[in-house]
Amino acid sequence: HPTVPPFAKPEKTEQEEMASSSSPPLLPLLLLLGMFSALRAHASGKGMALYWGWHVNNITAAGLEMACKTGQFEQVNIAFLTDFGYGKPPTPDFGTGCDAPSGGCKYLQSEIEYCQSVNVKVLLSIGGFDATYRLPNEEEAHRLAAHVYNVYLSGYGVDGPLGKVKLDGVDFWINDTLPTAYWDVVAEDLKRYDEKLILTGSQACNHSLGVPDIPIFYALKTGLFSRVWARVFGDYYPCVYERGNTASFESAVRNWTTDFEGYVGDFRIAVDCHPKYIRGFIPPEEIEGALDIVRKYPRYSGVAVWNRHWDVKYKEDGYAKWPYSETIYPHVQDSLEPDDDDAVRHQHLHE
Repeated sequence: HPTVPPFAKPEKTEQEEMASSSSPPLLPLLLLLGMFSALRAHASGKGMALYWGWHVNNITAAGLEMACKTGQFEQVNIAFLTDFGYGKPPTPDFGTGCDAPSGGCKYLQSEIEYCQSVNVKVLLSIGGFDATYRLPNEEEAHRLAAHVYNVYLSGYGVDGPLGKVKLDGVDFWINDTLPTAYWDVVAEDLKRYDEKLILTGSQACNHSLGVPDIPIFYALKTGLFSRVWARVFGDYYPCVYERGNTASFESAVRNWTTDFEGYVGDFRIAVDCHPKYIRGFIPPEEIEGALDIVRKYPRYSGVAVWNRHWDVKYKEDGYAKWPYSETIYPHVQDSLEPDDDDAVRHQHLHE
């Protein structure tokens, strides 16, 4: 693959402009309103992000383009680019939906382009559940950032595992247990290549206030991340949401929002979509209680959903008539609406 000179400002390639059709002067007003309504139907929903990949298992409705057509998501993270460090090149592992090593994921190029055309930001998620990746030194961090930028973000026409794509940014899903790792270097490099790239982070919800006990602690402190989502699910995490016993959950949310306020654009929780998968599943009828806690804190902006396979499987297994994301979507939207107590809440939190 072509390499980018370290921190050279990328040349802006001329973007293809979509031909805009002007409406005939005598077009009836109702027809114009209908056109605007159709555009709104395809606009991306606010407050919801989705992880796609890793598990798909050929569920048709779990396809990437299908997810973007729901209008519920403003961001989709394709998971994962993993198994790197100690001289190993990064390995794309997007799950059973496609086989990246054989070139079987290139079909996603058109689906990614569709998502971007309806204002859904598409990011590459690096890391993953299995800690088969490490950044033992700065050189490895520089190498990872250059690879990710060249192949997935630059728009240079590199025919990579996802085809010739120009993704909108990078999501850091890091389970590496070394808080001294060089994730901050990766973030800084990526932003030097292109300051418009979106950086987001995902981390298990366990976090003690002021303690660098999470791998991306110093990366988040760079001030380069647009948002972070604390994963409130997992077999070993006391911070998962449990109705009637929410103290640990709220403590974790408080620690996250306090530690990174002023550094990270906004804060969300990441939720699992299926009760059979892992501890911490929040039933749709209880999600409002969890969001009522989170929304009290500054910079709350919604929910990230793990992942599209389990999202659709929730419906297929008979738990509801709709995917999990669709059942909680109204609650998420309601949680984003300010109420009369919000200003008072935020004032008390800073007293």
